[in-house]
Amino acid sequence: MPFRKPLLIALILLTGGFASGQGRYSVGDIVEDIPLTNPATNQEVSLYDLEGKVLFLEWFAWWCPFCQAAAPAVKEGIVDYYSNSGNPNGVPVMHVALNLQGGNDNQSQAFINRYGIEYVLEDFDRKFANLFQSGGQPIFAIINGVKNSASHKQWELLYSRSGYGDLNQPIGTFRSHIDSVEAGVDPGPVLPQEFINYLAGLGIAESDRNLDLDPDFDGVPNVFEYYFGSDASDTSSFFQPTPVVVRISSTPYNALQYVRDPNAVGVEIQVEFSDSPSFDTLNDSVQHMQEFLEGGLERVVVRSDKQFGGKEFSRLIYRSEDN
Repeated sequence: MPFRKPLLIALILLTGGFASGQGRYSVGDIVEDIPLTNPATNQEVSLYDLEGKVLFLEWFAWWCPFCQAAAPAVKEGIVDYYSNSGNPNGVPVMHVALNLQGGNDNQSQAFINRYGIEYVLEDFDRKFANLFQSGGQPIFAIINGVKNSASHKQWELLYSRSGYGDLNQPIGTFRSHIDSVEAGVDPGPVLPQEFINYLAGLGIAESDRNLDLDPDFDGVPNVFEYYFGSDASDTSSFFQPTPVVVRISSTPYNALQYVRDPNAVGVEIQVEFSDSPSFDTLNDSVQHMQEFLEGGLERVVVRSDKQFGGKEFSRLIYRSEDN
């Protein structure tokens, strides 16, 4: 009965935050999530909803001459420049314009239309802006929204400044910070702590503690050793599941019998039946029997839902929660 290599899909639980007891963010701080209003939908938008990108934030007021000077330069030098393929590392760049001036919807909309601004949020009370600069406009901030980036923490503030003018045009500086963000990397699966403790308790090296590794070279991956309560460091400890035939009202069905450890939480093993050794098509499986044994182990019998009529193949398979 073949074992199938686990499908290792990352399940990333990441919480992040910044204790905002200080008055203003500094470069390197983690920017807290904050709700802002999208005037196009009149709905609140969470900053963290915009993850996966480098966020280029630009606060503006429609009447501000420095904002009027900055807007076309940012459109050409940031928005259009990164629109096709993102930064040199392939990370998308998103321009977020934050309107500081409330009560003048027509003038603000005219400003937005004139400079082709695509995504606008409202910060009329400057509650968000004041976390970056104490006053004035335009204000700029660059934040890494990429999870598992090799270069920066997610939601890390990369750069912040206030002001723009003929002698103060930092497009090149903006780009240097945007370009520094590297793409996210897959950290691998988040392993159940009980699984890690099980392998650590056996003295298995940390480098050999992945689900699909086989430190005792017996052909049985760690995830199966854990699930069935055997010793992943002992070649002779694993008891192979046994094909059996069960009868229900005299009708025979193929089944698979095995012993598992109920304490092996965090992973689930499935039994599959098929008429083909390639398992192109599957027959339904049904749990037939569950019996607790001495030592806290559990005997399980899972049968095929197809009436016994010849050769049928069975296997045990581990799938991640996403597959």
